[in-house]
This record gives sequence, structure tokens and C-alpha cells, in this order.
Amino acid sequence: MAGRTPNNEYTSRRDRRQGAPETTFREAEYIDRLSKSRTPVVVKLIDGEEVKGWIEYYDKDIIRVTRETGPNLFIYKNRVKYLYEDPSSAHGRSRETKG
Repeated sequence: MAGRTPNNEYTSRRDRRQGAPETTFREAEYIDRLSKSRTPVVVKLIDGEEVKGWIEYYDKDIIRVTRETGPNLFIYKNRVKYLYEDPSSAHGRSRETKG
């Protein structure tokens, strides 16, 4: 019988395997890196709208997205579906070295 032994140890690999954690608590570290490097990002909101810019400021509840062509936005994190680095941006080290 596969399962547990009397001392509550699992005997099969399948029983010992755990799923991925729901949260890794690395969000702040990632957003901080994006903010410091002024990496262009795309923020996808839960209503389907996309906002492009870079993260200038963040805290536990909001992020501030600065845009070149529009007004800066404060976005509540609970309205964000996901965000990612903007692949269409020609961001390079030249922006960081200007000064």
C-alpha cells in the first residue's frame, strides 16, 4: 500500500511533491530593479487596458507610471493584472549614462 508509514513519512515521490507557492514575496525586489533602471514596462490592468511607461515610484498599494507622451499615473496594485518589460522599447544603457 502506497501512502504513509506509521511515523507519518511519505513513501512515494508523488506524495512528497508540493505545488509551487502562491506568492514568492519577490514582487518588491523586481519592481525596485525596474524602477532604478527606468526599464520601460507595460502594465496590463484587470479591465484590459494597457499602460506603457516606466515605474518611478511604488509602495505597498500603488505604482506610479511615468510616461513620455501622456500624464503620469498612480495605479492601485489591486487593479493590475500583470506587468512586463516592454519588448518594443529601444531601451538601452544610453538612457542611464546620459546626464
